[in-house]
Amino acid sequence: MGVKLERSSKNPLLTPTSNWWECKLVCNPAVVWLDKKIHLVYTAKGEDDIARLGYACLKNIDEVEERLPYPIFQPEEWFEVSSVEDPRITVMDDRLIMFYTGKERDMARIAVSTISIKDFVDKKWVWSRHRLLLPILVGVHNRNAVLFPKKIDGKYVMLHRPMWMSENIWISYSYDFWHWFNHKEILKVRPKHWDDAKVGSAGPPIELEDCWLLIYHGVEAKTWTYRLGYVLLDKNNPEKVLYRCEEPILEPKEEYEVKGVASNVVFSCGQLVVDDELIVYYGAADRVIGVAKTSIKKLTQKT
Repeated sequence: MGVKLERSSKNPLLTPTSNWWECKLVCNPAVVWLDKKIHLVYTAKGEDDIARLGYACLKNIDEVEERLPYPIFQPEEWFEVSSVEDPRITVMDDRLIMFYTGKERDMARIAVSTISIKDFVDKKWVWSRHRLLLPILVGVHNRNAVLFPKKIDGKYVMLHRPMWMSENIWISYSYDFWHWFNHKEILKVRPKHWDDAKVGSAGPPIELEDCWLLIYHGVEAKTWTYRLGYVLLDKNNPEKVLYRCEEPILEPKEEYEVKGVASNVVFSCGQLVVDDELIVYYGAADRVIGVAKTSIKKLTQKT
């Protein structure tokens, strides 16, 4: 048996409310540890079917302490008029760098906006101008962009999934956040496995003592089921995969994961490591939010 995440008995943690902008679904939260608190920035959709981002603060890992009744981030630019969704947040250089998906009708593109740590903690939602991450790929569907939490060899490092001939995870580098280069595939779908249709990064990679831990989602072509797995990447050369799990660590099983806006989906955009435990926040069936955990030791003892 492979490693499996243990769900909280309090799941689902967040569900749709009566607020007009989040009455249909809440899912796929980014997660940030700041000011000794866990902050979730989550995707929400309401009466107008436009996705916006909401905010909740937790105590412990599964108790909601505060939830704002209004969105903290919403569409502003032409490339996101239909939705802003699936945020991934990296804390770096005294700011939160948020990669997210902007949708113009059915076209999905990766975008970025930032906010200072102080403004975020103070709940002053002064986000920088929203802009495309890879404007050169303006005509290509792209999703699941994550930023490594530190530079490697002096360069910012990003993972993303451009939807070209196949739906694999690519790596790209930049010195300035404007020009990205050395685009390479590093994780491909596996025929006849649970991740044979497409793969995509979950939250930003987590730095461990001697490697990077990347949680990813995989989709099975036969059933179109979304599951979560993980890989370990080389510390100095993240293009090199040291280990890839054979079996998923989380798959739809509970009723709130099987039935919802979409069927049979667990999808994560953010994780934390606290006291040697990996804590994974995830969207379930594209409608609610849950949390599950396991020990880091169990994940890394395979190598």
